[in-house]
Amino acid sequence: MANRGGATRPNGPNAGNKICQFKLVLLGESAVGKSSLVLRFVKGQFHEFQESTIGAAFLTQTVCLDDTTVKFEIWDTAGQERYHSLAPMYYRGAQAAIVVYDITNEESFARAKNWVKELQRQASPNIVIALSGNKADLASKRAVDFQRLQAYAE
Repeated sequence: MANRGGATRPNGPNAGNKICQFKLVLLGESAVGKSSLVLRFVKGQFHEFQESTIGAAFLTQTVCLDDTTVKFEIWDTAGQERYHSLAPMYYRGAQAAIVVYDITNEESFARAKNWVKELQRQASPNIVIALSGNKADLASKRAVDFQRLQAYAE
């Protein structure tokens, strides 16, 4: 019998496994590395030069955690200002959001805080929001002070 609609399989190698599905959206300014994070998570790849996302890209990734299979439906949104008005369409119904900023770009952190505020106001009240400082390989060029970030997170 085929497994449809995320139901638990009654027998076979995954017998008794729970299956969870989550909508995850990535938000942040242009060129902070949202697509690079998703590409690394989904395909294990990194491209030094990544084209800008237009609108949004949809990807999926399935991971197994203990006895649970977790399927992520990932919306990688465009960061350009002209696409900002489309963001609610992507984070509506999301269980989780990753707000990404570039650790070498102070302005991207300020705008990331605005994304967090928008999610807190308009997204589901139960959404899990993670703030992700990206481009750790450029730590010598860090512009966003870790202590200030820590204070904001608390």
